[in-house]
Parts: sequence; C-alpha cells; structure tokens
Amino acid sequence: MSIQPQSAYPTAEQVMNRARAYVNDAFRQGKGRILTDQAPFTIEYLNGALEELSDKIGNNGVITLTVDNIILGPIGPLPGPDPAVQIFIGYTGYFDGYEMHALPVLPSNLISVKEVWERVVGSGLPFKPMNQPQGPLPSILQGLWLNLWEYRQDSIYMTGSTQTEELRIRGEIRLGTLTDANDFSTTQIGVLASVNALATLVAYNYARARGAPAAQAMAADATKFQKYIVKRYTRLKQSINYQRPGYGEAGDRRVVRLPF
Repeated sequence: MSIQPQSAYPTAEQVMNRARAYVNDAFRQGKGRILTDQAPFTIEYLNGALEELSDKIGNNGVITLTVDNIILGPIGPLPGPDPAVQIFIGYTGYFDGYEMHALPVLPSNLISVKEVWERVVGSGLPFKPMNQPQGPLPSILQGLWLNLWEYRQDSIYMTGSTQTEELRIRGEIRLGTLTDANDFSTTQIGVLASVNALATLVAYNYARARGAPAAQAMAADATKFQKYIVKRYTRLKQSINYQRPGYGEAGDRRVVRLPF
C-alpha cells in the first residue's frame, strides 16, 4: 500500500478524526456518535486546543508563529515638541498624542511585539532599529526620530517625532479561531506535524468533562507531543552560530563610542 502525498499542514478534520479514535468514538466511518463535528462542545474543545498549543510553542520560541516585516504607517509628526505627549498604535487605531485615528492599527492576530524599526515615509532607505528603555519612556523634547518604544496595554507606545515615519515590526501571532464546524475539512492548521498534539488535547478535555479515569493519561500524552514540536524547532535554532557582538557594534546609529 502506498502513502498518498498530503498537504504539509493538517486540517481540523484530521485532528478531530484522531481525537475520536483516542476516545473510542470512531463510529460512522470516523464521524463519531458523541464527539461529532456538529456537537456544540466540539468546536470549543478544538479552539481550546489551538490556544494551548499556541501558548506552548510561542512561549518556547517556536518560529512557526513568528511574523516579520509588518509595516505600519504613516505616523504623522507632532505639531511641536512636547515632553507631556506620548503616541501609541494599538488594536483599535493610532493615537497621535491628541486624537485617535482608525489607521494604522496592529494586526488582530498579533499577540506580542518583539522588535521595532523606523524610517521616514517615502525615503526608500533601510529601516533603523528602535530601542526599548529599561524603565518607562522618558519625558523628552521630541526630535526627528522616534528612537524609543515600549509595549504596554497591548499597544506600541512612543514619544513621537517631528517628521512623518513608518514602522517595521517583528512579533508573534496566535493560531486562528474556528467558527464553523462545516469548515473543518478545509481549514488548515499552521503548525507542522501537530495532529497528535491537538488531538490529545481535544481528547483530554472531552474525557475530563465526563470524569473519565483516562483523562490524566491523555493530558500527559498531550504534553509529550507538544514537547516533540518544541524540540524540533529548538534543534533548528541550535544549528545557528550565535556570537555576542562587541561593544558599540550593534548596528544602531545611536550607539555612542567612548573616546578611549
């Protein structure tokens, strides 16, 4: 018997078929009698599994959920320097220090921001890295560059600048939420080789809700399969040659070199 090629990413239906087999409900050609796609609790179990897997692999630095080169802008200039003003970009829009605007806005599936760069809009020049202060944003007289950023209240806060700029950001996204069981067969889950991890999470929640003694064993299996995914990407990172940069060689235009 030959193994037929499949998509690199599993579907929600593949996860549910595996979960039904784990809880001994693989009746009706795998469609189940209790843990069916259309049962009201099924989509909640599956979405819960997606959230848990997202948290597990995201907290362990798995690059599957890392996104880069998100461009946000334009970010208009301040009318004038004012140390009392801060601006921010969040999920509901952009606050320019005085009023809210609908755009730019953070992507709705972005759950954390890791790095931020800036450049003048229309300059065509490379983006320059911005820095995060060790404490809160300082109260300063703004100049040509934003320079500093801080991620709080689920928004990117900055002190503002006197020219129109745009940002490039790198961050982490969350796996999407399913809303319709009719889409299980066509909805792909963007984590490679994740059927076992997700299916055992679904099976665990199903068994736990019914007081099944096997629930704890299923939880242990779910943890094991999630660790397999994390280890796969950890080994990938270990193949990269990391070297600590010398002092003053971070590539930041704002690095100050001492005269000795």
